[in-house]
Formats: sequence, structure tokens, C-alpha cells
Amino acid sequence: MTSISVAPSVSLEQCDARTNEGDRCVLGRVSILIPSYMRGEDLRTTLQHTVAQDYGDKEIIVVDDSTPTSTILDVVREFPNVTYVRTPENLGLIGARNFGAALCTGEFLLNLDDDSWLEDRLALTEIVEFMRAHPRTGVAGLNIRVPNQNYVWPVDSKSKLLRNYTGCGNVYRRGIIAAVGDYITEFHRQGEEVERSLRIMDAGYEIRSAPSIRVFHAQSVINRHPARHIAFTAANYLRRELIRAPLWLLPFGCLRALRWAVRHRNEMDRRVYISEVFGRRVPLLPFVRRYRAPVSTSTYLSALALNN
Repeated sequence: MTSISVAPSVSLEQCDARTNEGDRCVLGRVSILIPSYMRGEDLRTTLQHTVAQDYGDKEIIVVDDSTPTSTILDVVREFPNVTYVRTPENLGLIGARNFGAALCTGEFLLNLDDDSWLEDRLALTEIVEFMRAHPRTGVAGLNIRVPNQNYVWPVDSKSKLLRNYTGCGNVYRRGIIAAVGDYITEFHRQGEEVERSLRIMDAGYEIRSAPSIRVFHAQSVINRHPARHIAFTAANYLRRELIRAPLWLLPFGCLRALRWAVRHRNEMDRRVYISEVFGRRVPLLPFVRRYRAPVSTSTYLSALALNN
């Protein structure tokens, strides 16, 4: 299936008010969104853990980002209760997340990568309880562990406000997407969560840690190119400042972005960075004209004061 008719988005308040199966946003339902490209074996492991979640009203949607073979479809066919959708063309990770989010009907939207999964079978129940207990939280950042490293936070630590969340393990309150908009697809990859976090905070919602809800991120080697990823991170840092920094803080923001790039120059693919900064893929001036909408000074400075 490559296209599905989707009803218009609803606001956070409208979503909270709807309860019927026929409505777009179903209270208590958790939508689990998993974009995938070329990682069939990794996806199988993720789905094995995900379908085992001990929670009644869940929907699992896999977005095949136009993998050139049938590997993703073949894996999904092993799991009868998982929905498969395919993008009409390769959109990249950011575009695939936008594509899939538009199809979700749950009150809460759990974002996973195709190589990350919840470690506790009761995690979905805990997610709903956490979001109910923190009604102003637009996005919860889950506690992620990668191979040979500890979790981001001690599992028994208290929840705290965050500057941003991580793409391979987070939970949205569904109406937030309608309130602040989709990811900016021109970013292509890396840093899209940081940019949308600013919009979420500027709309008056919190980003908050959920230390007890644990995610393992296997970090598949397929489609993982660290030097390119750092180059995109650096270029998107500059783009983010150009469109979101208040005017009087814009020089400061651009300087921070350039300093970050210099500090990581030996780790990045410099050709990719230069190409991105000079607008060979996305011309910079039209991009800024299209998206320039600075957040408030209060939001900007509050985000800078927070850490993850």
C-alpha cells in the first residue's frame, strides 16, 4: 500500500476530547511508528520485541522508505497485526517519519528506529501513565542505551525538563504534531528533533525525560555513516539558527553553529558539510525565506539553559 486517505489533523485539545473508534485520534491508543530502509533483519528483531508489548490498544505501523527490494515487506508479513505502508519514493528518514505520523490514530505516538525497541514488556502501559501524569508534556524522551554504554539517565532518577529528545526513542502526544507542524524535510537527516523541540517549547509544551522507560538502540551498521551524519548535524545546526534564533541573537547562534563545526571538523565528511552549507542540495536563501519564524527570546534562552 503506497497511499492512504487521511483525515485532517486535529489540535491537542480536540484529540483529548475524542474517544470513538471512528475518530482520528483514539484516546488510550498508542501508535508505534517504525520507519525502515534496507534493514530487514534489524526490523525483524524490533518487531519481535514490539508485538510482545503487553498493552491492549496499540497499532504498529512500519513505513518502508521505498526499499528497492521486498525485504521490508517480507519481514512485516511475518507479523499479522503490523501495518505496512510504502512511501511513493525514497523520502529519507525525516520524510518517512512525517509520512507515517500522518497515518497514526493513537493518542500517543511512540517513535522507534528499525533497530531500537522497548526493553520492558509493560513499557507501553508505563508510557500512557507517564503522559497522563504530565499533561503539559508534548514529547517524552525515553531512556536509551546503546551497545557497551549505560543508559542516558539512571533508571531510578526523576523526570526532568529537556532541551530536545532523540529520534530512536520518544513519545509524542498526538496533537502536538498538529500544533507545531511536521519535521522539516530539507534537513534530510540529523538535528530535526532539536529544531522541532524549539517549536514545541515555543507553543507552551514541555519536553521531559522518562528515565524508567528503557529503549535499546542496537545501532545497525547498515545505512550508518558517522562522518556524513556529523556533517549533516553541523549543517543543520546552522540552518536551525538561521530560521529559529531571535534576530538579536542570530549572530550568536550562527557563531555557535560554526564553532561546533570547527570543533568536529576532523570527525565529519567535509565535502558533505561544504555542499550542504553552500546550498547545493537545498539553496540556503530560499530555505530561510520559507521557514524563517524565530521563536521567542524566552524560549530560545530557556532551551540553551537546559541540557539532556
